[in-house]
Amino acid sequence: MISRRERFLQILEVLSKHGFGFALGGIKEEWRAPLARVRLIDPEKVYSQPVHLRQALEELGPTFVKLGQVVSTRPDLLPPRYVRELTKLQDNTPPVPPDQIRAMIESEPDSAAEEILAQIDPTPLATGSIGQAHAAVYKGVDVVVKVRRPGVVEEVNRDLEILAELAKLLTTYWPAVEHFDLEGLANEFAESLREEMDYLTEARNAQRMAENFMGDPQIHIPEIFWEATTSRILTMERIYGIKINDYAALEEAGLSRHMLAVDSTEAICKMIFEHGFFHADPHPGNLFVESGGRIGIIDFGMMGTLSDEFRDHLVTVMLGVVQQNPRRAATGLLGLTTQELDVNKRELERDVAALLRRYSNKPLHEVRVGQLMGELIGLLRRYRMHLPMESALFLRMLVTAESVGTGLDPEFDLVSALTPYAERFVLHRLSPEMLAKRVRDILQDAVQMGVEAPEYLRRLIVVLERGGFDVHLRAEELEPLLNRGEKIGRQVVAGAVIAASINGMAHILASDPERWRKYHTPLIAGGATTVGTLAGYLVLSTNVPKVRRFVNAVRVRRRL
Repeated sequence: MISRRERFLQILEVLSKHGFGFALGGIKEEWRAPLARVRLIDPEKVYSQPVHLRQALEELGPTFVKLGQVVSTRPDLLPPRYVRELTKLQDNTPPVPPDQIRAMIESEPDSAAEEILAQIDPTPLATGSIGQAHAAVYKGVDVVVKVRRPGVVEEVNRDLEILAELAKLLTTYWPAVEHFDLEGLANEFAESLREEMDYLTEARNAQRMAENFMGDPQIHIPEIFWEATTSRILTMERIYGIKINDYAALEEAGLSRHMLAVDSTEAICKMIFEHGFFHADPHPGNLFVESGGRIGIIDFGMMGTLSDEFRDHLVTVMLGVVQQNPRRAATGLLGLTTQELDVNKRELERDVAALLRRYSNKPLHEVRVGQLMGELIGLLRRYRMHLPMESALFLRMLVTAESVGTGLDPEFDLVSALTPYAERFVLHRLSPEMLAKRVRDILQDAVQMGVEAPEYLRRLIVVLERGGFDVHLRAEELEPLLNRGEKIGRQVVAGAVIAASINGMAHILASDPERWRKYHTPLIAGGATTVGTLAGYLVLSTNVPKVRRFVNAVRVRRRL
C-alpha cells in the first residue's frame, strides 16, 4: 500500500486532470509540481463536468466510488445532472483470488471455516469495493458468504483521513462551498462507510428487519448464521427468485405485477410508519420474487432510522401537499432539514404555493412522488438548506420504491398507498399513551429550564466578578435577580403544565369523539381543576409584589 503522502498527491493529480484543480488552488507549493505534469485524459473528447467527476471518482478507487454513490443520494447537495451521472458509477474492483478468500476465512476465529470451505464456490456471485460474495452450503442450507477484501480497512481509513483534509481545504479556499458543511459531511460519510465494512453491523440490521417482518407472509428476510459470522465474514441464507424488474420472467411465472407492486410498497410503508427502520437501497437488484410471490430482500449494509419527530414532519408535508396548503407543507419541509441560515419562511411558502399549484388539477394517482420530491429539493438548494442523513436516505428510498412500483404497474399510485399508513401513524401519535408521553416530555423540559435559569445567572455573576465583561454593574446588584429567576422558573413550569393540559385534553377529545364521549365530564372537570389551580398560582405569584406595594402604601398613609 502506498504511503499517505503519495496517495494524497495521487488524488490531487486525478482531480486536477479532470478539471477540478481550480478548487485546490490553496494547496502547498511543494504539492503543485506533480499537477503541472498532468494532461487531459483524451484531447480528442470533451466531457461535461458531471462526466469528469464520475470518471475521477472511478479512477480514485473504492472509497471515492462509495463517496459518489452516497452523494448521488443527496440531490439537496448537487444539481440533477450531477446526480444522474453519479448513479452510473461502476465499481471496477477486480475479484480477490480464491486462495486469498480461503486464507481469509481460515484465519478468522470462530467462523466455522472448515464446514464453509468444504462446499464453497470459488467463483464469486458478486464483487464490490468492500468485499465479495460466494455461494456455499452450510449445515445443509444454501448460503451466501460475504468476505471482506484483504487490506480494505487500512486503505479506506487512509482515504477517509485524506478526504477530511480535502474537506477543510475546499472549505477554506473555494467560496462556492462555504454554505455547505463539507467537514460534517465527510465525517458523516466516514462513519457510515466504517459501519458498512463491519459485517456484524449488517448482520444485526438483517436480524432487526427479520424481527420487524416476523409473521408477514409476503416478505422474506434471509436468516443470519451467527456462528459463521464475524466482522470480516457474513454468512446468510441464500435467496432464490426472479429479480423484481425482470417483467417477462414474472409474467411467464404467472405472477401478478400489480400485486407485487402493492406488496413491495406496503413493506416500504411499514418500514416508514410502523417500524421507523428502513432499507435505504431497495433497488431491483436487492429484491427477488420467489415462486409463490413472496418478496425476498437482501443487502442490509445501508439502513436508515426515522424518529417520531421526523415522521411528524413528513406527515405534515404530505398533508400540506394533499390539502394544497403551502404553509403546512413549508413548515413540514423546514422540519426535515438542518437549517444553517435564517430562512425567509414567507418567501418559502410563496415558492411552495407556486409548486403546489402545478399539481392542483392533477388527481392523486397522477402525482409522481419522485418528481414532486425533486422539485421540493430544488427549493432546499435555493434556500441553502440541507438534509440530514436520515432525510436524504429516506427520500432516496421513497423515489426508488416508486420507481419499482411504477415499473411493475404503470398505474400504480404511491400516494394512495402511503395515505392509510400516514393516517394510522397520526392516530397513534394522538393516542392517550403518546399524549401522556408528550406531556411528560414538556414537563421535564420546563422543569429543567426552571432549574437551570438561576444557575445561568449565578455563572454570569462569577464572570462579572472576575472582570470577564467591561460593564458598569456590580455583582451584588444581580442578587435580587436570582430570586426573581427562581420564581420565573416556577411560573414557566406552571404555564407549561397549563398548556400541556389544555393541549392534551383537546387532542384526546378530538382524536376519537365517540370513544371518549363517556369520559368527557371527568376529563373536563379534572383538566379544569388543574388549569384553575395553576392559573390561580400564576395570578397570585405575578401580583404579589403589586399587593405588597399597595399594602405598604396604605400603611404609610395611615401613619400620616
